Amino acid sequence: MRLIFTLVSLIMFLTLSGCQHLAEKNPIIKAELTVFHELPKDFNPPTIAIVPWHQTQKSSLEFKNYAAILKDRIEKLGFTVIDHSRKPELILFFDYGDDNGKDMTETYTVPDFGMIGYTGYSMNYYGFYPSMPLYGYRGYQTRTNKYTLFTRYIRIDIAQPKINGGELDKMYEGSLRSKGTCSKLTVTLPYLIDMYFQNFPGKNNETQSLEKSWNGVC
Repeated sequence: MRLIFTLVSLIMFLTLSGCQHLAEKNPIIKAELTVFHELPKDFNPPTIAIVPWHQTQKSSLEFKNYAAILKDRIEKLGFTVIDHSRKPELILFFDYGDDNGKDMTETYTVPDFGMIGYTGYSMNYYGFYPSMPLYGYRGYQTRTNKYTLFTRYIRIDIAQPKINGGELDKMYEGSLRSKGTCSKLTVTLPYLIDMYFQNFPGKNNETQSLEKSWNGVC
């Protein structure tokens, strides 16, 4: 009986370990992207300049790093990215960030296996004594997991430049939000930028649910 319990426990341990390993090996980043645009169906990507959403980011090395990743991504769509001083046909306003995180608590149950009694009693010269222990399922144990959940975001507007000091002619608005336990934008933002343009420009007035595998290292 003890051998049976040991084998069952070993199988459960390997199963749970295998599932955990799979989750760590193939985690998923999820996001929702909401888009509004007036781009025609035959839209042909022209020259475009990437500029910061906030003027405070103008000299930011962090912004320049993420803008370079964005540049590589949209050039794959056919855009020609040039400096704002060279009078591009379109301007892309780029914003990104995350919040301070929200403390979360979740409870879950796991099977509880252990000794549930004895197979009976035996008698010898000294009297009665319990026979072999009996192992089996004893119900569930409730456990608690605490973690911090962060919300990451990307905002992009695309517009035609001002003409003679007039207003910008906005053609595209998009907002992506993603929640997860990794607080490092240096890790998650490259994935989110790639996800953002999976189906560019997408349908007007629609929210898409997006997923992408990543290495899970934060």
